[in-house]
Amino acid sequence: MVSRENNVVTGFVLLALVLTYGGFWLTDFPSELLMGVLIFVGVLAPMVVNNHLDSREAA
Repeated sequence: MVSRENNVVTGFVLLALVLTYGGFWLTDFPSELLMGVLIFVGVLAPMVVNNHLDSREAA
């Protein structure tokens, strides 16, 4: 059985890849900005969401 944390991380990683790949092909944004989007959406956002959901369950 897949845990909630894994579902959250998988969803955000897929979203980050789509946003970054689409950004490279469809926009003129600098690659540094798109790499920041990849890191923020793929790494930082799932950690924040999982921490928030964990704190809600503990209360």
